[in-house]
Amino acid sequence: MKKTGALKVSVSARVDRVHLVMQPNDGFDLGMMRVTHPVLLCRCLGVEEYLRGANGVREALSVDLSNACPSQTILVGSELHRLLGAPSRAVILFDGARLFVHPQTP
Repeated sequence: MKKTGALKVSVSARVDRVHLVMQPNDGFDLGMMRVTHPVLLCRCLGVEEYLRGANGVREALSVDLSNACPSQTILVGSELHRLLGAPSRAVILFDGARLFVHPQTP
């Protein structure tokens, strides 16, 4: 299981519901080397459940690595932001196929 440090979550009108954008250096922390990574986003469950292998609600998502994205930031659309619980900061966990956005309290 790979994870990022705490990242700022920013809402962007240019990002749709099925995409999450991050800076390539942050993607490298997750083992992501290509520009686009199809993943299964797991939500509606706790981090402990995710770590035990539970999926919760699964959705296809594309993680896009872009140098235009500020470092230590993820960009999401407003609908995905709402579905994730509207976090201001989050740690991203990735097991090679499933991705989990773990909200952090400031």
